[in-house]
Amino acid sequence: MKKLSTLIAALALGATAFAADEPKPAAPAAPAAPAAPAAEAGAKPHLSPEEAFKKLDTDNSGDISLAEFKAGPRGLKDPAKAEEAYKKMNTSNDGKLTLEQFKAGHHEKKPK
Repeated sequence: MKKLSTLIAALALGATAFAADEPKPAAPAAPAAPAAPAAEAGAKPHLSPEEAFKKLDTDNSGDISLAEFKAGPRGLKDPAKAEEAYKKMNTSNDGKLTLEQFKAGHHEKKPK
């Protein structure tokens, strides 16, 4: 009986030692970093001025009207501030915001 319990103990220790030598599964790979990191978690990446202009130009006329601008994110957030920004960017005062005007005004510091 003593030999049997010694044999079982030896087998148990051997199995434990064998299991410790087995390679552990590799940790899952980290997810790929986003192309353009967002400023805060859950925020959408910012569009380039050209992409933003294209989205705002809903009638594909090549310029943005005040109505189109106010229908965008800035206008939905605060229509009065959006109209003020539009008028500052539309340096020709013709009611048509061109891509060049939009890009020039897009880089100005926006008040928070």
